[in-house]
Amino acid sequence: MIVQVPSKWDVSKYGSGVIAEWYKKEGEPVKKGEILCLIMVSKIRVEVESPVDGKIKKIIAQKETEVKPGDPLVEIE
Repeated sequence: MIVQVPSKWDVSKYGSGVIAEWYKKEGEPVKKGEILCLIMVSKIRVEVESPVDGKIKKIIAQKETEVKPGDPLVEIE
């Protein structure tokens, strides 16, 4: 399953966000609701939660990558 950047902000108003921190690494297990990463948008903190239980297969958007809602973020198997 590919987890996308959630639509929690208006890109036309605030611009893109930047991956500030990853709390999980590839190969680590994850539970539904656990926070995967932190995205900073202007001065807004957006925490992205896992929608499912599983294992982090691949981090697509690395730390310091610029992202916007709908971009692929991480693959969970």
